[in-house]
Amino acid sequence: MKTVSLFTAQTALSNDMAEVLRLYMGNIDLLVNEAGGKITLHHEEVIEDDVRIVRVSDGEQAVETKEALTGDAVVDKRLRRRQAKLGVYGLMKRRFGYAPPWGSLTGIRPTRLLYAGLEKGLSMDEAAEEVRRTFDVSDEKLSLMRQIVQVQQREIPAPDVDMADIYIGIPFCVSRCAYCSFLSGEVGKGTQLEPYTAALEKEIARGIRLADETGYRLRAFYMGGGTPTALPAPLLDRVLTAARPLIDRCGEVTVEAGRPDTIDRDKLQVLLDHGVTRISVNPQTGHDRTLERIGRRHTVAQTEQAYLLARSMGFRHINMDLIAGLPGENANDFEKTLAWIKRLAPESVTVHTLSIKRSSLLHLWEAELPDGGMVSRMVRAGYEAAQSMGMQPYYLYRQKYMAGNQENVGYALKDHSCIYNVDMMEETCSVLAMGAGAASKRVSNEKGVIRRAFNVSDIRQYIERVDEMAERKEALFLRGEESKC
Repeated sequence: MKTVSLFTAQTALSNDMAEVLRLYMGNIDLLVNEAGGKITLHHEEVIEDDVRIVRVSDGEQAVETKEALTGDAVVDKRLRRRQAKLGVYGLMKRRFGYAPPWGSLTGIRPTRLLYAGLEKGLSMDEAAEEVRRTFDVSDEKLSLMRQIVQVQQREIPAPDVDMADIYIGIPFCVSRCAYCSFLSGEVGKGTQLEPYTAALEKEIARGIRLADETGYRLRAFYMGGGTPTALPAPLLDRVLTAARPLIDRCGEVTVEAGRPDTIDRDKLQVLLDHGVTRISVNPQTGHDRTLERIGRRHTVAQTEQAYLLARSMGFRHINMDLIAGLPGENANDFEKTLAWIKRLAPESVTVHTLSIKRSSLLHLWEAELPDGGMVSRMVRAGYEAAQSMGMQPYYLYRQKYMAGNQENVGYALKDHSCIYNVDMMEETCSVLAMGAGAASKRVSNEKGVIRRAFNVSDIRQYIERVDEMAERKEALFLRGEESKC
């Protein structure tokens, strides 16, 4: 791990500057106001005549930026963070001699920047140029952002402030994937499944009353995890029966049937019986050797069998997730996976870029991972394959530690964009969320104001404290009170 010394009087900005350093140097050990780093940076800022001047140097080169103060404390705080990051970015770009595809951006929702420009009255061309000029985003990624915003504007109606989505979390999997960082538990002997279902039924019942009391119009229902189909069919039926009053009020109903080794006819019939309109059957890769390596415990053949079974039973919207950058794979491997997916012809495909989280196992295998250039070719191949299938990109998000500084993109046929995914990424809709680790969100009339209430992630704690979790949501939606984990 590389060590960087950062000398600054504004230590609150050190994490922001570290995020930019990681774009160029990967995982780093940052020493704040402490000597000993392989690289030493100095960050300074002064205010002269209502202009903030920021200077970042490494002893050989320096980058200086200027920003006029607006007088709005919230805006000036945001611009101050941006200046610090842009100063480090400009210096690293000179030092290393290249620009990452997303430029200086480290946030998870890049499309927000285009929307911000459009809200200011700029044209799409003007908004895109402002993003390019400010953040040094590549033409390829700007084009992707533009396509996504245009699809969202055309196919996804702008939600009103009185609308809400429903999320139900099932934090169980049959095994833990090597890349996973979610706080989910393995099914094991299954002793927690029934108590968890009973607790979830209680929270859902109170969620129904809350939805009625607030008067929200419900927009989309999403059951995720973990793997919801890790539940046996009778328990899956109990959860969906409890949630049926919510399901019946939603125009889109998604269940992540993500692991092919959890899918069977009985569970799929339960989903159909409860009005599920969209499922995910997630292969991640079309290569058995990779599946074994990452701990998926199913084969490519099982994925195809699960997909064809769902199709034969009448599911008309199936999504499939892929991961670019898995250990031991190259661009040719990924293109073979894409060709296989194209033959199956799902209605939507999500191409994820591998993100190496500290809480996952993959950070131990970095030597086996494809390099950034290889991952970029994979991501580009995913875009081209989706286009050849008649799909368009409709949402994207980014994470820290993504291979090649890339992104995750959802592609869909016309009229098959996942409303819930868009609502989550653009944060235009409130969310009533139930289950261990679920996060509820209240989008307010006040522009840019979002308040949240978090459920505890530990499954046993959730079961014991489920009434408290329901009370947190009531406090959020009835009184505007936030709560932490």
